[in-house]
Amino acid sequence: MIKIDSLNKSFGRIRALENLNLEIEKGELLGIIGPNGAGKTTAIRIICCILQPDSGNVTVGGYSIYHDQIKIKSMIGYLPEEPNLYERFKARDLLKYFGELYGVPKNEINGRIDELLELVGMSHRADDQINTFSKGLRQRIGIARALIHDPEVIIFDEPTMGLDPATSRAIRNFIKELKGDKTVILCTHYMDEADLLCDRVAILNQGKIRNMGTPESLKEKIHGDIILQVRVNEPQKIQKDQILAFDSVEGVNLEGNQFLISLRSREDISSIIDIFGEQAISVNTKEPTLDDVFIQTTQ
Repeated sequence: MIKIDSLNKSFGRIRALENLNLEIEKGELLGIIGPNGAGKTTAIRIICCILQPDSGNVTVGGYSIYHDQIKIKSMIGYLPEEPNLYERFKARDLLKYFGELYGVPKNEINGRIDELLELVGMSHRADDQINTFSKGLRQRIGIARALIHDPEVIIFDEPTMGLDPATSRAIRNFIKELKGDKTVILCTHYMDEADLLCDRVAILNQGKIRNMGTPESLKEKIHGDIILQVRVNEPQKIQKDQILAFDSVEGVNLEGNQFLISLRSREDISSIIDIFGEQAISVNTKEPTLDDVFIQTTQ
């Protein structure tokens, strides 16, 4: 559905995207994660025909961003991090306005609005002005606005940023329901969100994809089955080579004063802990997460 080919974009001396290549299948939910300034929003804006790249190409459904911008825009629903809704509109009137802009047939638009308001749980606020809504309610109306023209591709940029847990859960459940029916791109800082929702995850850093795969394959590739966390007083007194000498150890990383030791099994845990001796402040074990993948990939 979406093909990104050798995409480059700079802002002055800042290289936002560097030779970016990516293919997204129809019906796939792809997560893009990365630190601030990684190039996520720049890539999205190029796909949406908001920005022009310096070089490279993007096609959406076979249409090029250089020659078919109107067609591509009609195929995409985009929810930016800040929806920027027209505050003096009522919710229903806002959706009608955007529906008309996108050419939704007049005999279908009211039914479509009612359907979307119910879908995002906002039927009871349909005739209230946007300026009376909390951030979470605005986000729901922003989602409805992005879907008003029934697009084939939906792009969410940090859809749950700054929202309370209940609203975040409702939006995540809604996104999950779109899987398979729509092609979805989800940009997020929340690793658990990407792990829960995405078919594949691309880790973007400094304008390049550093790693990509299913959440499960990424966790398996970066870490073993168990992560041993050992917090110490003076990390410099611990020799990594001693830890790596155990057959069960796949890797050792140091974050501040905490060692993260990737293990294939638990058989050597007690012997590994002995290496730390009196330096150990605390010891824990946990299963690998996308947070661990993200940290190791972007270090």
